[in-house]
Amino acid sequence: MTRFFYIVFALLLLTACDDGDIFTVDLVFDKELDICTNNTESFQIYDTREDPSESLSLIIPRSSGEEYPFTEPTPIDEPIPFTINGSSIRFLYRTYNRTLTTDELCDAIPASDLTITNDYEAPSGTAFATVTIEDDDNDGIPSDLEGRGEMDENGDFPNAQDWDLDGTPDYLDQDDDNDNVPTINEINTDDIDGDGDPTNNLDTDGDGNPDYLDEDDDGDGVNTILEDEDQDMNPRNDLNVGPDGVTIIPHYLNTLETTDHGNPGLTDTNIYTRTVTINFLIIDFNLEILSSDAIDFGTLTYSFNLPDDED
Repeated sequence: MTRFFYIVFALLLLTACDDGDIFTVDLVFDKELDICTNNTESFQIYDTREDPSESLSLIIPRSSGEEYPFTEPTPIDEPIPFTINGSSIRFLYRTYNRTLTTDELCDAIPASDLTITNDYEAPSGTAFATVTIEDDDNDGIPSDLEGRGEMDENGDFPNAQDWDLDGTPDYLDQDDDNDNVPTINEINTDDIDGDGDPTNNLDTDGDGNPDYLDEDDDGDGVNTILEDEDQDMNPRNDLNVGPDGVTIIPHYLNTLETTDHGNPGLTDTNIYTRTVTINFLIIDFNLEILSSDAIDFGTLTYSFNLPDDED
């Protein structure tokens, strides 16, 4: 329903006010948004263009200790609303005397040679933010394919799959089978069969369990974690000649190498990078020189490190 809502409004034509203003605005921006995170009280989400030099900015409140404004997914039918009020939530259009440099809008003290030549602010309107996190732990497998399940009313996923029963659900787990080989290194990210699912392409021993969920990847009777010869909790760097007599492969993928080197223990951290994508739709705003039923403000994408004990 929300996607339909978003598309319909995003396709509405912008209508400029004909009230004697000396110039009109077409708002032809690239819709690739940036964010300023150096203000402790607010975030500025913005887009710029060079010819003419201008910017569109959405300013929203920032909570104490909040690194980024959006770190969790939202249900597809529940975009986050921000009511534009001219104080804590603002939507602005500005033009400048020269081209803006990278991140210049984030400078606490503007450059001495930069002048705002036109400054318009919407007194009202609503901005909607739709947050998407396709792969919560950036392990190469979309969260929907890791048994994340449905989000509850609190924004949690209480029925999420935890294959290795380590207390971290698969969609937040860098190593889904606890064999000390990260999931991203146990899948075929090229998606050879083209079905959009990287999890069905790599099953070394052909036992029906993909490597990223297989404790014994080569099916030689010795679990992957036990084939770590130097005991550095990284089975990938313990190599020898494979069954073909030519290829150099790690012990855990070599059926001819069956030495049990003992359990070195598990890596004790699960810090990963989460990538967030936010689409912004702004409706019913009036910038004096421009009013519109809706504008597709654009898309903001950023990444940040997240340890599993913060989820």
